[in-house]
Amino acid sequence: MSEVETRRWNGVAEPLPSSMKLLLLAFLVSSFAVKVFVFWWQPNTSYTDVIMQYLEQAHRLLTGQGLVPWEYAVGARSWLTAGLIAPGMKLAAVFGGGPEAQILGAVVVCSLFSLTLVVPAFLWGWRFGGPVGAAICGAFGAFWFETVYYAGHPLQDSFGTYCLVPALYLAYPNGPATSLRRLFAAGLLLGLAVAFRMQLGPVAAFAAIWVARTHPSRYVALGLGGVLGLGILGPLDWATFGVPFNSIIEYVKHQGSTIGETSGVKWGYGPWYLYPAWIVGFYSGALPLLLLTGLMGARRLPMLLAIFIFNVMVLETVAMKHPRYMYPGVPLVLTLCGIGMAEMVLRLWAGRVRTSVIAAGGIAFVVVMSGLLAAFSHFSSHWVLGRGTILATRMVNGDPAACGLAIAPASAWWLSGGYVSTDPRIPLYGVDAASPEANAQSSAFNYVLATSETPEMPLQDLSPLGFTKVTCLSNGTRGPACLWHRPGTCSGVVPPLKSQLSPEIGQRAQ
Repeated sequence: MSEVETRRWNGVAEPLPSSMKLLLLAFLVSSFAVKVFVFWWQPNTSYTDVIMQYLEQAHRLLTGQGLVPWEYAVGARSWLTAGLIAPGMKLAAVFGGGPEAQILGAVVVCSLFSLTLVVPAFLWGWRFGGPVGAAICGAFGAFWFETVYYAGHPLQDSFGTYCLVPALYLAYPNGPATSLRRLFAAGLLLGLAVAFRMQLGPVAAFAAIWVARTHPSRYVALGLGGVLGLGILGPLDWATFGVPFNSIIEYVKHQGSTIGETSGVKWGYGPWYLYPAWIVGFYSGALPLLLLTGLMGARRLPMLLAIFIFNVMVLETVAMKHPRYMYPGVPLVLTLCGIGMAEMVLRLWAGRVRTSVIAAGGIAFVVVMSGLLAAFSHFSSHWVLGRGTILATRMVNGDPAACGLAIAPASAWWLSGGYVSTDPRIPLYGVDAASPEANAQSSAFNYVLATSETPEMPLQDLSPLGFTKVTCLSNGTRGPACLWHRPGTCSGVVPPLKSQLSPEIGQRAQ
């Protein structure tokens, strides 16, 4: 093994030449552009949290108007994520943008933060695979379909990941870092990751133990940074809820309670095999290659694979299961796959094909593989969930004669686009077509959006109230969004749409 190969095997840092700096810049710019474009082209709300927990709350922060889910009624969710996306929404509003532009402003902020995944992947690839490794790992970080998808969703899981991955690069560039300054910075980012998503606490602790091992000074550096990062919740929760760390206290208090139950069923709860099934379904025919190259890369950075496995094992102990909970470990595994792919292609073609050609081919391969999986794997259903509701709401916004929009039934408020998606000149209401008050209420609105959680659930018929069905738009695996309209203007006084909370939570929200 030559000296260059030995240094590369050990991940010894080499200065980035100008050409590689330009490549990294190209990844950052193109990744940002792709993410914003994809969300504009394929809008969706596959997780209701995207609208109700973050976009709606940022809108409420800016305008004072919005639906209040139980987490914010009791203070079980911090304003950290909503507060970060609010400036992007405000800037869009300042330039005259409507609801669609303001939501896109939030996506711009999220996409900028998502670029923190590109740099560590690129640098890990550079350490262990030179230009080819940097190119392939950078492509995984910039263009992988899950990375593109989550960049358009303001979620605690995604923002936590944007802090976790660079923290791990600082703490574990080619093995456990020894610089206390570097470890303090890593601890700060780990603390921020936990502040965004407290469920990342076990992962942060696992990484800290792996890196610090038997060195007390490393624990001190990581711990001090972690306390400072997590400590941001203290003054934030105090200012917004009146109690330091209220979002953690209330979340722990209510987790596992009857909150979230509907008719005795808890949404999102599933069997243990869902996570393995999602991995197989999402990566489909590419899974054998990803497994092989990931294991090859894990010989260099075993902690990254260990963190992914550890995170899934922790998630298996929790009844509620969603694919996004696995996301914090995905960029780590993809980095290992990039390192393994670089090693594989260099063994095959180094010295026979120009390095630049191998690197370009690696980028193209990752982009094509990612695109095919995004379009044809089990993940493809994510791109259309909730789209019908978005498009139907935009249709109402585009009608100058729209003077009121009702959600049917009113209990489906959490499946709507909320106030953040609706033109401010159009008030929101809730209606139950079979209720005795429905006829009197219907004079207050001339559009109704009927929807449901699943396609099997029947939708309300608004024709007895004088409404005509305009269209039914697919929401993917959810029930369709059916838009109803009646001619004429709006009159009468009807209570506005509000979230329906349990009696206990409702009293606390007063």
